[in-house]
Amino acid sequence: MGIVPSVTIRPISEDDFHSIDHKIMALVFGIHKDLGRLCDEKIYQNELAHRCGEMGLGEVATEVPIRVSYGRFQKIYFIDLLIDRRIMYELKAVEDLIGQHRKQALNYLLLMGMHHGKLINMRPQSVQHYFVSTKLTPEKRYDFTIDDQKWKDIDEDSIWLKDLMATLLAEWGAFLDTNLFYDAITHFRGGFEYVIKKIPVIIDSRVLGTQHMHLLNPEVGFKISSATKAIPFYERHLQSFLSHTPLRAIQWINFDHEKILFKSLLR
Repeated sequence: MGIVPSVTIRPISEDDFHSIDHKIMALVFGIHKDLGRLCDEKIYQNELAHRCGEMGLGEVATEVPIRVSYGRFQKIYFIDLLIDRRIMYELKAVEDLIGQHRKQALNYLLLMGMHHGKLINMRPQSVQHYFVSTKLTPEKRYDFTIDDQKWKDIDEDSIWLKDLMATLLAEWGAFLDTNLFYDAITHFRGGFEYVIKKIPVIIDSRVLGTQHMHLLNPEVGFKISSATKAIPFYERHLQSFLSHTPLRAIQWINFDHEKILFKSLLR
């Protein structure tokens, strides 16, 4: 398997999770009161791990690695806090939690084969905390379909991209963070300096500026997205962007839950 958690996870019901989480959140609030809201994330992580250990909540581990690999590509994620091999906590120290933080926490759950976790932000005056949950099992993440009816093999690079993405999905499954796939593609294309380039944005022959874009070659870009709502609206904006660049095409791959769209957008 291309996804290797460093520990074997113990299953836990949602009710049992909330029962233990109630005790842990009491520790979180106490830490917030004792240390204030201006410490670094790692400080809060270490203190929460210490207090969980003192409370006797089971094995407490920090910076728990998850290794994702394919061929010569490897990426390692680190879970902030894992309690008793069954409860995951992600700690932040930011002004406000955003959607990307929740996506990160959900991505960790999926990679670990877990169903419940907690996202905590210690920076605000009052602790922010969100329950993160999924019913997806590792097996269900491989139950996806690829719609490539509107994909065009316009060049060898496009064929290569389609083949690699299909292989990575077969290896890792769907529903995961799109950045993982970007990183793998970038690795196999030689690195960021060969893939991410500045391209001009033009209107009425006027160059408005330059913008970074993932490119397969000077004429063809690629976009990996996870739009699940208003997909035609998203496509329209992507097509509009393409029309104001010198690119010939954008090869678009969109993750809509278990539906994976491969589509070529042409000028």
